[in-house]
Amino acid sequence: MIEQLQEVQAAAGAIFEEAAQVKIPVSFGNERAAIEAVREGVALCDRSHWGRILVSDSDRLRFLHNQSTNNFEQLKPGQGCDTVFVTSTARTIDLATAYVTEDAVLLLVSPSRRHYIIDWLDRYIFFADKVKLQDVTSETAAFSLIGSKSDALLEQLGVSSIIGQPYATHQIVQLANVEVRVAVGSGLATPGYTLIVPAEKAANVWSFLVAAGSVPMGDRVWE
Repeated sequence: MIEQLQEVQAAAGAIFEEAAQVKIPVSFGNERAAIEAVREGVALCDRSHWGRILVSDSDRLRFLHNQSTNNFEQLKPGQGCDTVFVTSTARTIDLATAYVTEDAVLLLVSPSRRHYIIDWLDRYIFFADKVKLQDVTSETAAFSLIGSKSDALLEQLGVSSIIGQPYATHQIVQLANVEVRVAVGSGLATPGYTLIVPAEKAANVWSFLVAAGSVPMGDRVWE
């Protein structure tokens, strides 16, 4: 599971800090190289401490449309968007990224906010609403490929169909013989991609991406 990923990262020099009972690789002792990779190559950042919430059942798009700022009802499977969850008094709760699949919407939310968001959304699911919420954070890992050569890396890995697609477009691809959801957008203004990976295969995919030329980047550089 995620422990295997952390063992691989520790062997590569990762320094971990704990926040909200989650271990985060904050540095690989290579800050200068990681920053250079963002500018001239590809950096790889572990964002598994960010929350992942699966919203499913037949009213999911209408429900999210009503609870956030984006128009979910116009989105099709394979598309996505950024959206802001706000209170009834217009106070921002979180900026999330949403990926629409055939039967659900996967939300990527800020670290330490997933429990609050699930509880908050649950309060607005009424008896007649067909909406289900599931916290899938522990079942998945999230990585970001960041940098000017992210497209070249994906092309090298045989994942070229998503290159040049609109922001938050996503698809399932095979990396290291693992089904991975790859989405356009790194989570930063810098070009790149977000990857959602099964937790039990996260170490394999991380090692595969490093072997392909991406440079591990700690959370301190991300921040």
